[in-house]
Amino acid sequence: MAEQVPDYTGTMKWEHGSTWYRVVGDLKSKLTPAVVIHGGPGAPHNYVLGIVHLIAMTGRPVIVYDQIGCGQSTHLSDKPSDFWSVELFKAELNLLLQELKISKEYILVGQSWGGILSFAHAVEKPKGLKGLVIANSLASVPKWLPEIERLVSELPAVHRKAVHKGIKEGVYTAPEFQAANDYFTTQHLVRVPMTSDVSEGFGQLAVNPTVYEAMWGPVEFAPIGSLRTWDVEAQLKNIKVPTLLINGKFDEVTPKTQKRLVKKIKGAEWVCLPYSSHLSWVEEPAAWINAVSEFLKRKKL
Repeated sequence: MAEQVPDYTGTMKWEHGSTWYRVVGDLKSKLTPAVVIHGGPGAPHNYVLGIVHLIAMTGRPVIVYDQIGCGQSTHLSDKPSDFWSVELFKAELNLLLQELKISKEYILVGQSWGGILSFAHAVEKPKGLKGLVIANSLASVPKWLPEIERLVSELPAVHRKAVHKGIKEGVYTAPEFQAANDYFTTQHLVRVPMTSDVSEGFGQLAVNPTVYEAMWGPVEFAPIGSLRTWDVEAQLKNIKVPTLLINGKFDEVTPKTQKRLVKKIKGAEWVCLPYSSHLSWVEEPAAWINAVSEFLKRKKL
């Protein structure tokens, strides 16, 4: 009979409420635990459960959590926009590492906004950080903006006009704009039918967009929130741990963006999956976990 893999949930109480987390596997394993950090900001953990399951299948312990403001953590929907900051989420991550007693040895697997948060954490050279997997993410929003503008310029004319009109007028509810947004999603976010986990995560984000709208904006290609000026590219030289960048060929965080990043982190590696976009572990799960697990094995993590 196969040995039962530990799988449990808990909550961490801190000054802003409760942060919900889930641990899959044995944290006392010889393999360094991986903390999976979801994106959004404000998209709950559900949509990255595929990453959790893929990594857990290799025998490595995995932690995933709902960042404050979403999912099963305290929502705080009455907080002002400036409450939601990178510093807030860095503090939460540091407290969670301590809560789970893994702050002396851990890997971060950050996806999209989770990658931004992982970079913000890593450039401060925390002693316990042993490795980084940055999935579909960036280190500078300003330097990435020309790429999202290029992707919009390549949309079919009817969608391109709707996006430009919506952004110019600040109106994102028109049916034409929504149609353009839906088309962009099928091209650059997820190019296969969404799994139930992804649908659940995106659905919760639509119902509770507080954090997303404060930090990013109303839609993916109109970043007007506080992250619009976020940039740590000049600090990437501080990162000395093994780092893997992984994205999709059609990703809204484009190959051109990854190519620039990989040069800025000493010894970093980059894998671009040929058939996928922003949710590449959903679109090409076997290729995704092969690349990630091979990297972690080779680096003896």
